[in-house]
Amino acid sequence: MTIIKSSVFHVLEKFPDRAGDIKRLYKESQEFHIICEDYRQCAEALHYWNQSNQKEAATRRQEYEQMFQELMDEICLYLNESV
Repeated sequence: MTIIKSSVFHVLEKFPDRAGDIKRLYKESQEFHIICEDYRQCAEALHYWNQSNQKEAATRRQEYEQMFQELMDEICLYLNESV
């Protein structure tokens, strides 16, 4: 039985049709492993700031949305190159 780490689980949720590629990349590439972890942390931070009423919430939300998109682009690049 393989235990799916929470960092890769978030990526699998976003790209369910690429599960095989994601699991393989996660096992084979330390860089992809790190990107998945960054993606998880960014998603959690974005969720936090989306719920927040703090005065800096809008600024933080915008920063994390941009970072989230950059990480998505990076994940897509890995997936496209793995075909």
